[in-house]
Amino acid sequence: MDSMNIHPKFFKAMNHYRAMVKQYGEEHPITMQAFMLAFEYSPQHLKDEAFKMAEQYLPKPSGCLDSGQPVYNLKDIADHHGMTFEEAEKNLLNMMQQRKELGLSTDGVLIDATVNRIQ
Repeated sequence: MDSMNIHPKFFKAMNHYRAMVKQYGEEHPITMQAFMLAFEYSPQHLKDEAFKMAEQYLPKPSGCLDSGQPVYNLKDIADHHGMTFEEAEKNLLNMMQQRKELGLSTDGVLIDATVNRIQ
């Protein structure tokens, strides 16, 4: 692995995340923000692997954009995890707020996008 491809902030962010897990536990909002930063700075191959792993926790995509990119409907995700739409929406809005506070993008979250439903 070429260390030149790793963002300089990655190791610092990972050390901070580990410290927050020890201090607050994995589910604490401060720990979650630390994870978001570590993930943001992680090498692309780690992000790709994480996205592959996440697929097992998601329902099948409910549609795709004109570009062919698959998209997920929040109601489908809520149903898949046995929660109400309101709970899923609250979790999503909380995550988006945390990312905004950290100066991270929320471009992957689409609201009122033109989605081609999968038949």
